[in-house]
Amino acid sequence: MAGLSAPRTERPSDNPLETAETLATSTRRGSFNYDREHGDYPLEWSNLDTFNAWRWEEELRYLIELIASMVKHGGPLWTEKRLYVCSRQLSGGQKPYEKKNLGWKCKINSKKKGCHCWVVIELYPHTDTILGNYTNTHDHEISSDNIAYTWMLGVAQGQIKSMLVQKVDHKEIVCN
Repeated sequence: MAGLSAPRTERPSDNPLETAETLATSTRRGSFNYDREHGDYPLEWSNLDTFNAWRWEEELRYLIELIASMVKHGGPLWTEKRLYVCSRQLSGGQKPYEKKNLGWKCKINSKKKGCHCWVVIELYPHTDTILGNYTNTHDHEISSDNIAYTWMLGVAQGQIKSMLVQKVDHKEIVCN
């Protein structure tokens, strides 16, 4: 029986036609169950709207901005990974622009401080549940000391402007 080889057994990763049922029960690295059980993603939201509501509450609680930094598309085990960073994080890379007025001073210092706050989430093809990891470590002021560096909705800007026109003390505006 020379030349005959044993039948090849197919590993789960070799199967291109994985079903939603096998994805839902998979414990392979990168799968929903693996990520949930191994603690790489300790946070959980029922869907993307719930995550966005949580993110909005976090931004309001600390008066920070968590901006989308990266979106990576996956394969059969997870569909998308999103990274959100504090808006005061350095973006990296050398800027080609050279300042022309080196003696000029800004009223507000640079927004970018190299902050280490970030949130990463993973979306999976067979469930609306989102898993995530959050590091809430800032190297700058937060809350009212950070408000000068945060983006506000036009409605909020209009309310603040009208309060300032009415001569309301700026400290009272920030407290509210």
